[in-house]
Amino acid sequence: MVRVGGLTYTARGAGMGSRISDMRLAGKPIDAGKKYKVAGWAPVAEGAQGEPVWDVVTKYLRDVKTVKPVKLNLPKLVGMEGNAGIA
Repeated sequence: MVRVGGLTYTARGAGMGSRISDMRLAGKPIDAGKKYKVAGWAPVAEGAQGEPVWDVVTKYLRDVKTVKPVKLNLPKLVGMEGNAGIA
């Protein structure tokens, strides 16, 4: 799952299609019938086009000069006790 700023969710050790729940954006539940615009460091679809994100970020940083720290959106993990991949 691609991480997205402002998005929180619960991840559980379950089968495919049942691992992610309680997805929220800015504290509000995600609406499955709504489209959301996101940005990321790498494309998640084949044939994705557009300006490389590092160029977009460079322009943004030149404009704003200072970026305030933001709260990290860490997923809530359920049922993954003893998972060696999570230390």
